[in-house]
Amino acid sequence: GTKVQMRLTAEYVCGGKFDVDNGVITSPLYPKNYINSEACIYDIVAPKKKRIALTCEYFNLSTKCIGHCGEHNGDKTYFQDITTFERYEGKDLEGKTIKSKKNHHTFYFLSNSKDVEDDHRQYGFSCSYNFF
Repeated sequence: GTKVQMRLTAEYVCGGKFDVDNGVITSPLYPKNYINSEACIYDIVAPKKKRIALTCEYFNLSTKCIGHCGEHNGDKTYFQDITTFERYEGKDLEGKTIKSKKNHHTFYFLSNSKDVEDDHRQYGFSCSYNFF
């Protein structure tokens, strides 16, 4: 007889392409805490000749770090603006707005291997964007 082997893996898909005006991007599982070792790419695309404003109403990433840690290095959870390579950690973006120079803006979220899923503090982000 033939032996069939099947392996199922479930992966939480995060990020994606956002091309509808007045949208929201959030960390995986928000308002629950994000899971560790997660990488998400948020691709926001506005119509030509429009720009994007991203405002983070809630922004609180765990600052726990693994290994050799300094400012903006080590195995840390961060949110990065791929366009400018600016990295945001902790509460860096809470209540702040980032405006794009063009009609396309990409953000990258990476959570480190420190598990904050069951932490009593709320970790994650919720940012709204609009085209202007």
